[in-house]
Amino acid sequence: MSVIFPKDTSIHKDFVEFGGKKIDYNNIKSIAVYVKQTTTNLTALTGIPTWSNLSSAITIKLVKGNSISVGVTAYEEWGPFKNKKGMNTLNDGLAFSRFLEEKTFEQRVQNYLKTGTNEIYFKYQGHEFLKDKRIRLGNKIYASFDPNEYSVKQGFKRLTFEKKGVLNTLIDLWDFKEPNDEIYINLNYDEDVIMYLINKFI
Repeated sequence: MSVIFPKDTSIHKDFVEFGGKKIDYNNIKSIAVYVKQTTTNLTALTGIPTWSNLSSAITIKLVKGNSISVGVTAYEEWGPFKNKKGMNTLNDGLAFSRFLEEKTFEQRVQNYLKTGTNEIYFKYQGHEFLKDKRIRLGNKIYASFDPNEYSVKQGFKRLTFEKKGVLNTLIDLWDFKEPNDEIYINLNYDEDVIMYLINKFI
């Protein structure tokens, strides 16, 4: 199902309505927020982009496997001046996603913890977060939260792992590192929950 925020959306105490369809909050399993920005050609005199188009979308996965795509009306930004009406629409859309995240936080935490075993803390997007603070992907150790092995940085919707060591330091200094060598995990879905779970065990 695809709907537009705020036109097709209404919020109630025990449920949210998308295009006339009621969804109980406890039926929401996962939430993703996407933000996309496009820029026109740079101006000839200043080299500054003349305008950009920023749009966002929210994807909601339900317990039974269905999903709802919620588009948020885009706005345009002209030079240093901002389209106030468009800005408000975007802010409302992000506030709406945060509202859903807060309303469903505990149940989403439990959904991830249910994927764990004696060895695995939780699973996320094919990655197995092990209780010994390592991360496994495809039956191989992918990264680790051990500060002696990796430095970990949180960026926008992403966790990046940089391997420590003399050789890696030299490679970084001479900029020999290939882009494909970067170790990262995208956090498009449930970033709030994943960071909460990670911070509890590192």
